[in-house]
Amino acid sequence: MQPIPFEISHCSSFEEGYEPDYLADSSHQELDPNDTHRGWQTVKYPDYPQNLIVQLKNGPYLVTKIQILSHHYKIASQIEVYSGITKQQEKDSLYVEFTRLGFVTLDDNNRFQNRELKSIKIQADCEYISLVIKGCHDNRLNTHRQVGFLAISVLGHELTNTDHYIENDRVYISSPIQEEQNILSSFILQNWIKVIQNAEEEAAQDEDYKEAKIYKELGDRLLGLNKFLCNLEHEKQVAVAAKDYEEAYKIKEDMVQVMTTAESLLRQCGIQITDEGDILPAEPEIHLTTESENKNDAHQMLDEAIANWTSFDSLSIKDQSPASPACVPIPATNEKHTTTVKPVEDPEDTPEPLTETDLETCELPLSVFGTEMIACIMSVKVKCRTRGLSKLAQVIVETDELVKQENAHLDLDFIHASLLMLQEAIIDSRESIFNQTIDIWHRLQELCSNGLFDDANVFKWIERFFSAVLSRTADSNLHIKSEATQVILELIEIYHEGKKDLIPLCIKERMVRNVKEAKSRVDLVKAITEQLLLPTYDKAKIFYRLKDVVVFLESYFKNHSHSDVRQSAWKVLLLIAQKLSIKSLASYLNNDTIKALEKELKKNQNNDTVKELRALAVKSNATATSGTRKNQKKAGLTNGNNSKSTTKKTQVKKKKEEKKVPEEEEENHCIFCDEYNPEFNEDTLITHYYNHCPVLTNCPMCKTILEVSTLKEHLLLDCERGHLVKQCNHCKYPIPVEQWLQHTLKNTCTETAEEQTRCPFCQLDMTKSTETDWKHHLINKCSKNPRKK
Repeated sequence: MQPIPFEISHCSSFEEGYEPDYLADSSHQELDPNDTHRGWQTVKYPDYPQNLIVQLKNGPYLVTKIQILSHHYKIASQIEVYSGITKQQEKDSLYVEFTRLGFVTLDDNNRFQNRELKSIKIQADCEYISLVIKGCHDNRLNTHRQVGFLAISVLGHELTNTDHYIENDRVYISSPIQEEQNILSSFILQNWIKVIQNAEEEAAQDEDYKEAKIYKELGDRLLGLNKFLCNLEHEKQVAVAAKDYEEAYKIKEDMVQVMTTAESLLRQCGIQITDEGDILPAEPEIHLTTESENKNDAHQMLDEAIANWTSFDSLSIKDQSPASPACVPIPATNEKHTTTVKPVEDPEDTPEPLTETDLETCELPLSVFGTEMIACIMSVKVKCRTRGLSKLAQVIVETDELVKQENAHLDLDFIHASLLMLQEAIIDSRESIFNQTIDIWHRLQELCSNGLFDDANVFKWIERFFSAVLSRTADSNLHIKSEATQVILELIEIYHEGKKDLIPLCIKERMVRNVKEAKSRVDLVKAITEQLLLPTYDKAKIFYRLKDVVVFLESYFKNHSHSDVRQSAWKVLLLIAQKLSIKSLASYLNNDTIKALEKELKKNQNNDTVKELRALAVKSNATATSGTRKNQKKAGLTNGNNSKSTTKKTQVKKKKEEKKVPEEEEENHCIFCDEYNPEFNEDTLITHYYNHCPVLTNCPMCKTILEVSTLKEHLLLDCERGHLVKQCNHCKYPIPVEQWLQHTLKNTCTETAEEQTRCPFCQLDMTKSTETDWKHHLINKCSKNPRKK
C-alpha cells in the first residue's frame, strides 16, 4: 500500500482559517495521532449532514484503507463512506457515480484526552471518495456543534489490467485460481447471495415489503463481503508471487474473518441457509418470553440491525451474540410462535461517569447535591441532563418553602453549587435544556431576592453565571437569544453601581470581530441603553458608565469592518446624543464623530420642525375655514372676521414658505459625497446615487448600490451571488469564478495581508482610514475611480 495524493473537490462548509485544503497537506503519508495538523472544521452550527468529497490525483486507484484523524472534541458521531467512479453518458458527457460502502462511528472521547485515528479498511476502485458526516457528539466544549478533521490519508495502489470484476446478476465472480477451500468459501457465499435475492423477490411478490427490505439489506451486505473476499484473494496471489508469505498468511486470516462475518450476519437475522438453498429459522440462543411485549421495541431494534449491517466497525468483531440489542431475527411467518426479546435498558438514560476534571470542578456541588444529580447534569445526553435539572429545580423549590416556613438561614454553599450547575447547563445548544435552565434560574433568583444579592461572594458567583448567559445573546436561535438578553437586563438592573457592576462585562475593550456576535453585542448595548440607562437618566439625571458606553459605541462605529455593525452602533450613539447634550459627550468622542452627530441632530431637528410647521399649517387652515363659515352666517361681523381670516391666511403662507426651506436643502444635497445641486430632487438623487456619486458603487454581481469601502466585505459575506466569486490568495480580493484562473495566472495583483484593506480601484492601502478619509480619497485622489469627475 502507498499513500495516494488527493485534492478536495467539494466541501459543504468550513470555518475561516480551517479550509479543507489543509487536509490535502497530509495526503503524502500515513497518519500518526501525535502529528500536528491544522486541519478542517465545519462552520459554527452547521446543518447536518455535511459532505466532504476527495478527488484522487492521476486517475482511479484500488483503495484499501482510509485514515481519518479526528479533532479531540469536535467529533463526528457517524461518517458514511462512498466511492465514486467517473461514468460516460450519451453525447460524451461525464458524471460521477457514487456507491455507498458503509459507515463508521467515532468514540465521543468524553475525557477530551486523545485524538482518535480511525482506519477504515475497504476494497474499492475510486476516483472520488465522499465522506458524509451525519452529526456530531455533544459535549460541553463543542458548544457550536462543529466537526473537525485534523488530517486524512488514503492508501492503496494503482489499478492494473487484471484488477477487474465481472458483475452478473448482482453477484461478483472471484478469480478461478484459488485453493480448494477458498473456492468453496466463495461458492458458498455466492450461493447465499442468490438464495437471499430469490427470497427478496418472493417477499416483494407477496407484498411483504418489510421482509423484502430486510432481505435486500442483507443481500447488499453479503455482496459487499463477496467483493471484499475477491479482492483479498487477488492480494494474496500478489503476495505469494512476491514470496511475501507472512503477508499472504495475514490475508488468508482476513478471508476467514470475512466468512465468519457473513455467517454472523445470517445468525443475527435468525436464519440459516441449507445446501439445497432453503431458508430455515436459526436455532434460538436467547431467553424468550411466553407473552408478547411491545412490538415497537422490535421494530426499532430491527432498524438498528439494518443500519449495523453496513458498518465497517462490524468487520473488526469476530462474532456477535444474537442476544445483542442490535441483532433481531426476521419475523416468523407463523404469528402464534412469534417471540420478542426482553426490554433492554435505554443507554440514553445512563449518564457518563464523571471525569477527573469533573470531580475537581464540581467538588462543591457533589458535596451539596450528591453524585447522581451532578452526573446527570454534566452528561451530554438529553434525557440525563433533563432529569438532573428537574431534580435541581425540585430541591430549590423545597428549600424555598422550608426557608419561608421556618424562617431559616439559607446556606451560601447551596447558592454557589446551584449557580455552578446552571453555569454548566446554560451553554447547552439544545433549546429545551436552555429553557429549563432559565426556569431554574428564575426560581433561584426568587430565593436570593431576600437580601442575598448584596453579598459580595454571591455577586462574584453571579458574575461568572452572567458571562455564560452573555455568550448566548449571539445565538442563532432567536428564542434563546431573546431569553438570554432578558436575563442580562434583569441582572444589570440589580447590579449597575459601584463595585457590583455587570455593565463592563458587556462592553469590554477587545472588539468582537465576528459579524453576528458583534451585531448582537451592539444590539444588547442598545437594549441596555433604552430600557435601563436612559430611563434612569430621565429620573435622576445619572447615566451610568457613560464614558465606557460611548467609547465602546464609537469604537465599533469607526473601526468595525462590517457596515451593519457600524450602522447599529451609530444609531445607539445618536439615541444617546438626542437625550444628552453634545457637550456631555464631547470629552469622550473625537471631532469627526462630534461633527457627524451635530449634523445628524440638526437634520433630525429640521425634520421635526417641518412636521410641526405642517401640523400648524393644517390647524390654521381648519381655523380659517371655520371662521369663513361663521362669517357667512353673521353678516354684522363680516369686516372684523375678514380681517382675522386674512391675517391667518398670511401666517399660513409664511409658515409654508419656511417649511419648504429645510426640505429643499435636504433634497438638494447628497449625504454621501456632500455635493449640493439645485437640480437635485427625489428622482435625480436616486440617479446620482446609482450612476455618479464617487463614494458609492454598484456590486458587480448583484448590482446593489453600496459604499466603495464596503464592497469587498459585501462580496464575501452579504452578496446573494457571493457563491459565484472566489477570493484570490495573493490580493485577497473576491474574483468572479470564471475569471479567477486567468486572474491568478497573471499574478499581477497587489499582495495584501489578511487584515489589510485596500481601495478596490487603485489598490491604495486604506487599513487605518476613517469614513472621512475614504470620502476624501474617492472624490479627490483616486485616479481609477470610474465615477471621479
